[in-house]
Amino acid sequence: MRAVVIGAGMGGLSAAVGLRQAGVDVVVLEQAPALQEVGAGLSLWPNAVHGLRRLGLWDSIEPVGARVDRSDILDQRGALLHGSPTLPVQERFGAPVTMVHRADLHAVLRAPLGDGTLRLGARCVRLAQDADGVVVTLADGSVVRGDVAVGADGLRSVVRALTLADGPPTYSGLTAWRAVVSVDPRLALQVGGSESWGDASVFGMQRLPGNRVYWYAATRATQGGTASPAGHRQDVLDRFGAWHDPVPSLVRETGEAAVLRNDLYDRPALLSLAFGRVALLGDAAHPMLPYLGQGACQAIADGVALAGALGETHDIQAALQAYNDRRMPQVTAAVNQSRRVARVAHLRAPLAVAVRRAVLRLTPQGYALRQLEPVLAGDDADRHTAREHKEGTRP
Repeated sequence: MRAVVIGAGMGGLSAAVGLRQAGVDVVVLEQAPALQEVGAGLSLWPNAVHGLRRLGLWDSIEPVGARVDRSDILDQRGALLHGSPTLPVQERFGAPVTMVHRADLHAVLRAPLGDGTLRLGARCVRLAQDADGVVVTLADGSVVRGDVAVGADGLRSVVRALTLADGPPTYSGLTAWRAVVSVDPRLALQVGGSESWGDASVFGMQRLPGNRVYWYAATRATQGGTASPAGHRQDVLDRFGAWHDPVPSLVRETGEAAVLRNDLYDRPALLSLAFGRVALLGDAAHPMLPYLGQGACQAIADGVALAGALGETHDIQAALQAYNDRRMPQVTAAVNQSRRVARVAHLRAPLAVAVRRAVLRLTPQGYALRQLEPVLAGDDADRHTAREHKEGTRP
């Protein structure tokens, strides 16, 4: 069997590593001419950790990450609205919550592929499939053939457009800024795992190893907006400069070039992740708003599940149906819950904000944990991995 993976993000690389381990011949086509280090942090929740353990990569990732002890919700003055330690999450789902730099995770996922598997500057422009296989045509006119194609090419997926032709993703009305910044150790110590909800705006922060901090901010904005003449950093300060410490200090410590600005998009959940010999995963299949920290996690889980399904049988249709059945409940829950959290986090009316404050303070931690169940609950292989790890029979 030969698999053609289009896209070298977290999901595509996870699928490629898993497929190679299953004895499948793999080529990964990435349209970018070079892989760039994006200055952003990623939260790895138990579903992603289980997948990385199954690939045998967690031992390489854990040392470059930082355990997340809390994921509290504050108001813009710093008052606690909902305390949320992550230990119950770890105990319930069998793995920790960990922050990593995107570049560090990407490097670990690339390492097992070896020379020749990843092709850069390979932009897909046409995709055809029949009973015998798939044919991918690249922008330079070359052709790549395989038995199955994996669309892992992100939010504006060419594979999805060629397969479904269902139009562009939906703008949420929200724009986000994010950055990774190295700070003085005294400032780093002020950073706890938290997200602050104010008037239609959100600011979050998490520590990374080495006195680095990942921060992100989001507010309602017009689609396609650009930085003011003062720059992205000043735009963030204009919106969040009067919020509680250390929010203003973190932004002021960040260089202008480190601040990334992105409009936020999602799509309604699909009814299927597989179409003939083509499978979609990650943002190509189910882009979601970042309010559960599940974008990369779900992509990794997709990739591992797809590799597992294709490694179990040479029947492509049966394998892709098994992949779809395993992943649809979790990705649908993640898309829908992320959208609901975004609506609540960005409430604007004073009465609605006051009600939100009261409800958050009264919400028991057990309720929040139950809400995560459909998003984080893995398949039998994940539960087996968690049990092995708990018993000490697996690293």
